[in-house]
Amino acid sequence: MTEPLAWINGTLKPFSQTAVPVWDLGLVAGAAVTEMARTYRHEPFRLSRHVERFVGSLEALGFPQPWTSAELTDAATSVVRRNVAQIGDSADLGIVLFSTAGSNATYLSGISNQTTTVVHTFQLPFHLWRSGLLHGVRLRIPQMCQIPECCFPVSHKVRNRLHWWLADQEVSRIEPGSKALLLDCDGFVTETSTSCFFVVHDGKVATSNRGVLKSLSGQIVEELATSLNIPFERRPIPATELDNADEAFVSSTPVGLLPVSHINGRQVGMRDSQSIYLQLALAWNSLTGIDSARQILQT
Repeated sequence: MTEPLAWINGTLKPFSQTAVPVWDLGLVAGAAVTEMARTYRHEPFRLSRHVERFVGSLEALGFPQPWTSAELTDAATSVVRRNVAQIGDSADLGIVLFSTAGSNATYLSGISNQTTTVVHTFQLPFHLWRSGLLHGVRLRIPQMCQIPECCFPVSHKVRNRLHWWLADQEVSRIEPGSKALLLDCDGFVTETSTSCFFVVHDGKVATSNRGVLKSLSGQIVEELATSLNIPFERRPIPATELDNADEAFVSSTPVGLLPVSHINGRQVGMRDSQSIYLQLALAWNSLTGIDSARQILQT
């Protein structure tokens, strides 16, 4: 099979030859902004919004911006067009963009060097989400807290994710297969390492508005809830509110929506034809033009 291509600093290369230098601040300091989009039926979905968020984060964090939104969009489109030819009709691609803050001057004796900007794809691993779809995602609240906004701009999607890794490792030791749902330092719910979190009470959907990523999948959930006349709120969510939740679910760009079955070992709600989760999942399918559950299960 022909090797997938990636775009790095304006050049298309085989994926295996796409590398970040050891002196790059993306490795040395974790100073890298990233973005994740995907295809549906081999076509990029809302790519312009992902590029817009990516470029906006670069600007807000003061990163170099050697490439325009149009150039990045063209790069992503070109990489997708070449790489979808190597996957099956029922498969789809994740689309990753990232850009680093440049070189570490200490390692290069003060010599300046360019930032590293990459666009690459990967075949979405639907089998990894099969259990979550069938049985629900199991979440646990770890000791690790979300990084405070006064220390780190968590609303931007970046590669500095050590606290997420440590949190997931912590809960996995207690309950293998579970994911961490972090609280902030004041005890309010934030998000998971890969997903926006939602809780349902009396037919109302709520997600956190403090200490969380500016989630594009979360924006889709809000759009769909509005179209279905389902009340939707962005507000602080105390951890105690999870004890009597009617439902909970998560959203992410690669997988869409997945139900949450347990939080800290306690079962959350029950899925039926009237559940908010299922209503939104069906609306998500209509928006994207593909049955996400079928795509996951047929893998």
